[in-house]
Amino acid sequence: MSHPVHPDLLPAGVRAIELAPGVPGLAFTHPAFTATLSLYGGQLLGYTPHGGQPLFYLSPTALLQPGKAIRGGVPLCWPWFGKHGSDASQPQHGVARTALWTVNAIARSELGFHVKLNGPRHGELSSSLSLVLGDSVDMALTTRNHGKTVATVSAALHSYIAVGDIRQISLAGLENAPLHDKLTDSHGTLPASPWRFEGPTDAVVASGAATVLHDTAWQRTVSIKPSGSDSTVVWTPWATGAAELADMPDDGWQHFVCVEAANAGADSRQIAPGDSHTLSQHLHVAGV
Repeated sequence: MSHPVHPDLLPAGVRAIELAPGVPGLAFTHPAFTATLSLYGGQLLGYTPHGGQPLFYLSPTALLQPGKAIRGGVPLCWPWFGKHGSDASQPQHGVARTALWTVNAIARSELGFHVKLNGPRHGELSSSLSLVLGDSVDMALTTRNHGKTVATVSAALHSYIAVGDIRQISLAGLENAPLHDKLTDSHGTLPASPWRFEGPTDAVVASGAATVLHDTAWQRTVSIKPSGSDSTVVWTPWATGAAELADMPDDGWQHFVCVEAANAGADSRQIAPGDSHTLSQHLHVAGV
């Protein structure tokens, strides 16, 4: 398979790469950062500030093969989050993670790169992604309804935020928010203090508030500002869950937490014919 993007069309600092057979990608090099994007899944796999730790966790045993979702980076859950509402034969978290996305445009500026990708269609829905890589990471997933009836869409920017040790982090910004605990299928309210993790977590929080992840081990903060979202998904498999995942080392759970801008659960969006909806997030790393 030849690479879908001809090298002559790429600006300085961008290389066409093959992550594995059938998994084309792009590598970005800039004085301030490096980054890797998989065109399979339209998935940002890595972004590392110069001299710093990676922003995202990518499992060293992730499966890089067509038909399998890649464990790490920012998988795109679209056009449904979780199980399909009515058809059990449909893939978990939709069709975007295992589709080949195409490059619409790549531009370079002094600050970094702006990438536009076209994603899969599902029925009368189309998907596209805007990715801006600079001193921060901005990503925007847009759904357009080309049909003649209202369409229901749920989605998530399934960000695996890399951390030094999940037992030494706290997540601020979601205090007192209602949540649906998917592990126990129960509803509750988060405490008034920053969130600390002590076991497996899989929750849809009814909040689109900005959050700040405080990482004591790496002496940094990660700010996550969503837009077009009134729900935040937070997930860690912890040790018990990681042991059941073939594409993650048994100790991999210690090195990430998923904090996701989402349109999940009651935050699913109704998109009128001819209209679109954009789910986006802004991520920024700072030293403590």
